[in-house]
Amino acid sequence: MKRARKPKWSFVVLRGADKTVKQFHVSKRFVFAAPTAIVLALSGSITGLQLKSYYELNQLEAALSEQELLFSETLSGKDKAIHTLQQDLIGLSQQTNEMKKKMEALQQLELRLKQFIYKYGDRLDSSSERVPISDMIPPAQTTSLLPDASIQSLNYIKESVPFSLLAQKTDVTLTTLDSIADTMEKSMALTLELAHTTRASVDAYPSIWPTRSKLLSSGFGYRRDPLTGRAAFHAGIDITGKLGDPVFSAADGTVSETGYNSSLGSYIVVDHLEGLQSAYMHLKKIEAKKGDSVVRGEKIGLLGSSGRSTGPHLHFQIMHKHEPVNPIPYLSLIKED
Repeated sequence: MKRARKPKWSFVVLRGADKTVKQFHVSKRFVFAAPTAIVLALSGSITGLQLKSYYELNQLEAALSEQELLFSETLSGKDKAIHTLQQDLIGLSQQTNEMKKKMEALQQLELRLKQFIYKYGDRLDSSSERVPISDMIPPAQTTSLLPDASIQSLNYIKESVPFSLLAQKTDVTLTTLDSIADTMEKSMALTLELAHTTRASVDAYPSIWPTRSKLLSSGFGYRRDPLTGRAAFHAGIDITGKLGDPVFSAADGTVSETGYNSSLGSYIVVDHLEGLQSAYMHLKKIEAKKGDSVVRGEKIGLLGSSGRSTGPHLHFQIMHKHEPVNPIPYLSLIKED
C-alpha cells in the first residue's frame, strides 16, 4: 500500500514570452515557515536595535549625569571662591581703613616731633660728654638727655620723607605696612615722650638770662666790697639795668621763698630740678607768691635797688643744694661790656 504524497506548492517564473518557463515546487510547510522565519528575523533585528539604543541611551544618561555633577561641583567651587574673594575684599577694606587711621595718627605724631625738633633740636644734638652737676657744668654744654637711638630717630624724622609716602614708594603688602605702622607708632610715641621729658628737663635748668640787660657790674667770687672796700665773697652776679625793668625766671620751677631783707632787699627764690635754686635780689617789686609754679622766661618781678645797694641792678644767684655756684656757665646768653 503506497503512502499518500503531501501536496506541494508550485511557483512559475515567466522571464519573457520567448523564454522558457521556470517552475519551482515547495512544500506547504516551507510556504508557512519562510514568512515566519522572516518575521522572526526582523523582530530579532528590531529587538537588537532597541537593546542597543537602550544601552547607548543609558550610557549617554550616565555621561550626562556625570557632567552635571562635575558642573555642579565646579559651580559650587566657583561660588566658594567668589565668597572667599568677597570676604578678602571686606578684610582688605577694613585693613585699609585701619591703615588710614594709623597713617593719620602717625602724621600727627610726626608733626608734633618736627615741631619739637624745630624748637629744641639744637639742644638735642650736642655730642659732648655730660658732666655731673656737682662739677658745676651748665646744661647748655652737656649732651642731650635722650638716648642715642632716640636722637637717631629724631634726625631721621628731620631728614626723611613723610611716612605717608612709604606705601607709594614700595611694593610692601598691607600686612607688612600695618606691622611697620605699629612699630613706627610705638617708636614715635616713645620718642615723643622722651622728647617731652627732655624738654621739661632742659626748661627746668636755670639757663636763660633773667633780665633784658646783659651788662655785668660784678662777677662771681671774691671782690672788693663797693661799700666797705674790703675783700668779700660775692655769691652771684650783678646785672645793671633800668629801674623797673622786668625780671624773668631763669627756668621752670616753684617759688619757695619771697620776702624782704635789709641786706638783700626784696627777693625771690625759685626751686628747680636736681637740687638747683635761683635767687633774684634787690627787686623793686615782687610779682610772684610763695608756692607759685613759674615757667622759664616768666616775669616774676621788677629790677630795683632795695636793700644794701649802690644803684639799680639785679643780684642773680644760683645754688646747688644750697651752696652758691657760678651762674655764668648755666646761662645760654653771655655779654660783658
